[in-house]
Formats: sequence, C-alpha cells, structure tokens
Amino acid sequence: MNRDQAFSLAKVFGAKPQNWVTKQTDYLVVGLIETALGEEPITKKLLTGTPTISERDFLDWCQARLAQWSRNLGG
Repeated sequence: MNRDQAFSLAKVFGAKPQNWVTKQTDYLVVGLIETALGEEPITKKLLTGTPTISERDFLDWCQARLAQWSRNLGG
C-alpha cells in the first residue's frame, strides 16, 4: 500500500495521519523500506522513540475498527 492509500484509510477510521513526527504522534506505521545495497534500512523518524507498528498491524487495526462499526450498527 502506498502512503496516499494508507492516509485515506486511516482518515476513514478516525485517525489523523501526518507527514511528520512530533511529540504528539502516537504511532509510526512502518512499511517496507527499500534501500540501495549496503545502506542502512532506517530513517531518522525511526530514531525518535515513537512507537512503531507494521503495515500488517495497521491493517489489523482497520479491520478491528470496521468490525466495531458493524457491531454498533447491529450487523
């Protein structure tokens, strides 16, 4: 999934995605990071101490939100 798709999905389920990391950032979703041969697969954003979740965990969260909405609608 690309960044635009993830942002759209996050917004649908009530998250407030941003292009930057601040002290108020709850989670940083980390997908696959492609690097050139011999480079470290890490960015400065990962060094901030902000908790990270995988793309799979993010999708699981989305699925849980959808299930919650379904239950609330009587489905």
